[in-house]
Amino acid sequence: MSRKDMLKLAKELNGFIDSSVTAAHCAYEAEKKLLKNGFKRLYETDEWKLKKGDKFYVFRHESALIAGVCGKKEPKVSGFRIVGSHTDSPAFKLKPKAAFVREGYIQLSTEVYGGPIFPSWLDRELSLAGKVVVKKGKSYDIMLVDLEKPVLVIPQLAIHYNREVNEAFKLNPQENMVPVMALTDKPVSDEYIRDIIAAKLKIKAADIVNYDLELYAYQKGEIIGFNEEFVMNRGLDNKTMVHASLQALLEAKPSDSTMIIALYDNEEVGSSTTNGGKSSFTEHVLERLTGFKREDYVRAISLSYYISADGAHAIHPNYAGKFDSLNKVYLNKGPVIKINANTSYATTIESSAVFEMICRDKKIPYQKFVNRADMRGGGTIGSMISSNLGIRTVDVGNTMLAMHSARETAGVEDHYWMKEAMKGFLEY
Repeated sequence: MSRKDMLKLAKELNGFIDSSVTAAHCAYEAEKKLLKNGFKRLYETDEWKLKKGDKFYVFRHESALIAGVCGKKEPKVSGFRIVGSHTDSPAFKLKPKAAFVREGYIQLSTEVYGGPIFPSWLDRELSLAGKVVVKKGKSYDIMLVDLEKPVLVIPQLAIHYNREVNEAFKLNPQENMVPVMALTDKPVSDEYIRDIIAAKLKIKAADIVNYDLELYAYQKGEIIGFNEEFVMNRGLDNKTMVHASLQALLEAKPSDSTMIIALYDNEEVGSSTTNGGKSSFTEHVLERLTGFKREDYVRAISLSYYISADGAHAIHPNYAGKFDSLNKVYLNKGPVIKINANTSYATTIESSAVFEMICRDKKIPYQKFVNRADMRGGGTIGSMISSNLGIRTVDVGNTMLAMHSARETAGVEDHYWMKEAMKGFLEY
């Protein structure tokens, strides 16, 4: 692929992320691409009748999605090839009673979701988006909402009142990370947010039963760097892997194995939810694809491979000492295989070998990452999947700078290489 094509794919990634303002929006953006490419939606409440070559996808609770293409052979004979990633990113979520007035400012009380880098959210244009439960007769619908304009800011304290700000200053999320929304000389009620949602969705405020809203950085993604080497956007961790796996599935040639991508929610808070990587979602889908025949399911699992795809830490020029000097990884040098002796990552020599052989066959550059022995790293869905399902799993990802910042930076070329590696894996 030419440099021009790599830039085109990176710009498509930015467009995808710009629209994926929350985990639920990300899942629905994926659905749009699947529908355009002939995939049929299945429902967990229905009986599934699938045949060889069928393209399908299924939602769970609006923010997790599994999609796939049935293989030429039955799973008990050729197994599954699965790429898993997550749709969520660190953020600040509104509390049930959020709006209040302090010193003439309308502010919103929030709760921290995951592990955001607090300072990166300061003095930045912010907006609100999320899910809304709307009454419909005796039942309900779930709608997505996005205010689609900058309506909030978390202002920093001027240096004149905090001379130590550039040395060390701890931000208290309850006191210092409270966004400002407007000015007023009147009190606000609990209906303030509800009325804003109703106006945006053009529905009655009284029909709103509940909502789950979060702040997001409003600024759109950019291709930056003197030679346009970098992708910069919010939520690169982990919507880059969502987009790469989605593109890989759409481009992959029909295979003997059933090809699947799994887009989970709630990875940033441990995955212990009904739509997280630790849930029954994947197992239920795989069981249904093997006709609920336990022996066929176990045989299929024994023939299967899984990629756990999540962000990796690029060597940082200003903090090089934080990285292992022999196992550091770089931007635009290809996908990263992540390894940990204590199994924070699920990579084994066998699962790594499969990924490496695919990369070598397709002439895709790749790297290997290990943390310093005195530095604890993060975790992924990989170990959960491998232990819960018993599928051979490799943890991979693309390098980035400032992971969990409100704006992260990754490499333009890496996104193409990862998409190609995932495509080769699905076809393996």
